[in-house]
Order: sequence, then structure tokens, then C-alpha cells
Amino acid sequence: MKRSTFSILLLVFIVATATAGASERADIIHDGHIHYNQDIWSALPARDALQLLRRAGIQRALVSATPTEGAERLYRENPDLVIPMLRPYKSIRHRYLWFKDPTLKPYLLAQLARVPYRGFGEFHVYGEDAGNRPVREMIALARERKLALHPHANLEAMKIILAQAQDITVIWAHGGFDVPAVTLRELFQQYPKLYIELSYREGMLQDGELTARWKDFLLEYPQRFLLGMDTYKASRWADLPGLADEARNWLAQLPDDVAEDIARNNLDRLFPR
Repeated sequence: MKRSTFSILLLVFIVATATAGASERADIIHDGHIHYNQDIWSALPARDALQLLRRAGIQRALVSATPTEGAERLYRENPDLVIPMLRPYKSIRHRYLWFKDPTLKPYLLAQLARVPYRGFGEFHVYGEDAGNRPVREMIALARERKLALHPHANLEAMKIILAQAQDITVIWAHGGFDVPAVTLRELFQQYPKLYIELSYREGMLQDGELTARWKDFLLEYPQRFLLGMDTYKASRWADLPGLADEARNWLAQLPDDVAEDIARNNLDRLFPR
């Protein structure tokens, strides 16, 4: 059996056995990186996906999808929980082409009219491609519509984006993965509207414990970080309650006010109801 098929079957089982009658947890968190992509729609209908989020104690979430209809499905089902984000991908294949697509701006304008999107992302772009005209036009549109940006980018691309978007909220997906904390600190100092979303962030934890360097970093900038689970595939949805509990474990290693900022308050400040 293929791994993807197994993950979807596991997801169906979890939803069937675990979400019925589940109530929202008291130790709520907000999530800065949820995907609801087409490959799991049949296994996880919108209502069940939202139930699984609530079971994980996730009260609000940035949601994007390929195609973007997935974010719209969840938003229409529960606009209080879902903060819709618009991916600039017309299809899965377009993920590798969007930053060169001369018709991107009309597409984005058409999609923005469908639901009240709050930003563009999560979008993948690397290196000099971040300076291409379609990307520049998307950033200008974000400025015009007061939308956030949620890039998945390497350091070179992020510097190009930040130089163009100094007055725009920019949430760096995964905090650059392995970009050193010292570099992130320098970017925080230079760009006050830069935030870091922490899914898959390397170097934060060792055996479930915050490393000293990252604990100091979180304490220094408590209002610049967001949690993220990144449900980019079926198995991540299946693991969602466990992933949320792992986040709660390291949040518990921080002072309460810092933990509350990262768990909930920062997202609420960026995306007020």
C-alpha cells in the first residue's frame, strides 16, 4: 500500500472514531499554518476538518489550499475559526510557475472577490525569483488591500521580499527552517513587521525541550512568533492533535505571558476579528 493511501485511510479512521462528540479544549491555541488541499477533501470533508481542528484545541487558524477553493470551503463552514489566505497557485503544477506568470494579478483579483482573504500565502519562492514582476505585483496588491504575506522562502528571497514590503506584515513560514537565530534577530531589528511562523523550525527543540538559544530568542521577541502545524499532507492532519500537544509542551517551558502571546495573542493582533 502506498504511504499516501495509508495516510488517507488512517485519517478517515481517526475522523470516524475520534471527532464524534469531541469538545473544544480549554488550553486553546491559534495556528498560523493550516492547509486544506484537494487531495484530502473526500477523506476529510470541511465539517470534519473543522471538528478535528477543534479537537486539537485550535480556535483560529490561517488556512490556505491548493486549489484555493479549499480555504473557501472551510471559511464558509466556520468564518470565526478560519482566517482565509490566498495561495497564488492555480494548480499544483502552477506552484513552480506562478512567480513567472504574467496573468497572475488578474487571477488574484478574481479570487479576492470570492471571500474576505486576509493575505497571500503560503507561497513558495526562492532566490532571485522573488524579484520577478508577478511577485512585485502581488506585494503591491497586498499593500493596496492591507493584506499579509506568508512566504516559504530561502534567505535570499526573503531579503528581496522584505526590501519591497517594509510596511506590510510578513510572516516567514518555518522561520527559514535552518537560518541561524542570529540572522533572524538581525532581520527582526531591521524589519519591525516581520514575524516568524514556527512549523518545522530546526534547532528549537532537543528531546522535546527548548534549546537555550531558542528559549532566549523567544523571550526576547515574544510578540514576533506564531505557532504552525502545517497540514500539507494527510498524515499531518491525522497527527494534528499530537502536533498541537507537542507545541503545548514547549510553550509550557516559557513564562505564561510569553506562552500566551505565541499561542494566541500574536495571531489575534495581526488578524483581529
